[in-house]
Amino acid sequence: MPSWPNSNETSDDDDEFMSEFSSMQMEYFQTPETVIDPSFCGLVIESDRRCILHRQRAGKFVAFEGTDTGRRFIGCATEDGVNCGVLEWVDAPWPVILQRCLTKLWDMYHEQNLGRAQDNEAHGTEVAKLHKELDSLANQYSQLVDDVSKLFDYQDGIKSHDMDCTSQAINELKEKKRRLEEQAKIELQMEKLKLKKEQSHC
Repeated sequence: MPSWPNSNETSDDDDEFMSEFSSMQMEYFQTPETVIDPSFCGLVIESDRRCILHRQRAGKFVAFEGTDTGRRFIGCATEDGVNCGVLEWVDAPWPVILQRCLTKLWDMYHEQNLGRAQDNEAHGTEVAKLHKELDSLANQYSQLVDDVSKLFDYQDGIKSHDMDCTSQAINELKEKKRRLEEQAKIELQMEKLKLKKEQSHC
């Protein structure tokens, strides 16, 4: 654990902190990703150490990024706006062999995420293609339904026309039969009259 200045020395160290701030490089502001560790979290209470930009009490964090994964550090606790970054590392850098292992693990992790992203992209492309084919099939189905409906309407029209023609032919036959029957009755009456006339002459 690093040694912290006493609270009554904090105001005297402001110039030192500002000098440190002015000499920092930009990567100093790049706070690594962190993981929650109940044994090392919250604000620093061992001293009145404050962050450089906001002059707020610093926080305890555990890094979860790259070769610094698992290292504890003291950093800016501000969540909004510009973060001051790491103020001090509690743990020394890991041995080189461990850093190589961490690098390999993170490379595998990012490669797997990239593979998932590519799979998701391919899946999205395939889904879009299937949706397009489904829309095409739906349009073809609608067209088929319209064609079948028109065919049924056409057939119903033909049947209706045929029924009208048949009904007309039947009516014509009935009328012809009626006329023949009337003509037969007239001829029969004429034959009867002719027969009576011949009998009267005898």
